[in-house]
Amino acid sequence: MKQKCLFSWSALALLVTTGCTQASPTRPSAVSATGTTAVVIDAVTGVTLTVPSPVTPTVNQQFNYAEQPLTLTVKNAVSTGTTALTYGFEVASDATFANKVYAKDGIPEGSGRTSVKIDVLPGPAAKTYFWRARAMVGSQTGPYTPVQAFGVGAAVTLGTPVQASPGAGATVGGQPTLTVNNVARTGQPGQIVYRFEVAASSAFTSLLAVATVNEQGGSTTSATVSASLANGDYFWRVQASDPANSVTTAFSAVSPFTVQLFDLQKANIWDNPPDFKSWAETAAITSVDFTDDAILVDFDKRDGPNRWPDVGFGSGALEYTLGMCVNIRGTWNCSATVQFWYGRDLAASGLPSYIAANWWYDARWGALQGYQPTCGETVGIYAAAGNLRDSGNVIAKERTNIVMMPFCGQYRAGAGVIGVRTRK
Repeated sequence: MKQKCLFSWSALALLVTTGCTQASPTRPSAVSATGTTAVVIDAVTGVTLTVPSPVTPTVNQQFNYAEQPLTLTVKNAVSTGTTALTYGFEVASDATFANKVYAKDGIPEGSGRTSVKIDVLPGPAAKTYFWRARAMVGSQTGPYTPVQAFGVGAAVTLGTPVQASPGAGATVGGQPTLTVNNVARTGQPGQIVYRFEVAASSAFTSLLAVATVNEQGGSTTSATVSASLANGDYFWRVQASDPANSVTTAFSAVSPFTVQLFDLQKANIWDNPPDFKSWAETAAITSVDFTDDAILVDFDKRDGPNRWPDVGFGSGALEYTLGMCVNIRGTWNCSATVQFWYGRDLAASGLPSYIAANWWYDARWGALQGYQPTCGETVGIYAAAGNLRDSGNVIAKERTNIVMMPFCGQYRAGAGVIGVRTRK
């Protein structure tokens, strides 16, 4: 029967044996530890083997799920023998290693450090794992490193995008704004990015426009097509991704739309002065905000020393009339309907959801009568000097530019369309 002797290791030499006990021939080694260094000594060959030092993951280091597969690294052990070392690594879901999720032996020693890339660890929920490693030489197995914990975050998933507007078959202007519902997600995603694509065919073999934007606040994200599309039929789709977690969704459904370019000279004008199409564009809209209660429209000649002149109206006066153009079955129809006196609250435009009832409520508005634009539908917003209702009462035959934008949208001069709110 051979003896198993306990030693401690120093950088200079083996220290004095602290004690010996009888050892079985089937376990011809001994282990000793002093402080942070542990040594195993083969009782037959006398070869000593130290414990490797853990490098990464560090204690309680946290990883995103998408950073997998992870790499475990140790600083190499030291041996007095000449046989090349190999290493074994283990990962478990508990500190006692009763439930191992990864184990691999026989990993060749690297230069100074030894690493192994482990399998993707089970998800999808966030979990804490524990790892350890040890060196081996021949049949001699060294001590394990101290057990160290690390965390893996929950798996990130993104739902397939669903388009909000324009709806299938909608008619829009030449630079439409495309809006998608923000995708459902699990885990802790990073910045979500949406890629909008427009093509002339549903196969998307040749892209006419691409827009990539970060997810916007609220429930939807929008992008305005920068290319000027000609009259015709087109298709659009959108894809979401989380680059930080290497997650990309499938594309949304393919949705068709029709471009009908706006041309005031070809539009039908209802219940307004017959010469309206020839009025000079002398003012510019500065902002449009669709709220739940109103369409707030401002322009640069509404106030100030150069504001439009008032015209008599009943016992009072009016300054301007707010108007809108919509595309109905391929034809643009326009009418300035809501009368504003100087200083009247912009919210007097009324509820966007009541355009059919409050703006174009009888036969005077021809094709516009009872027409209710839908959220995301392209409309033209403008204002014109004086009272344009019922053939008009005007002094200055002037109007603003006509801003083409989504119904339910927001617009700022210089920034263009900056968002679309989804409403029922």
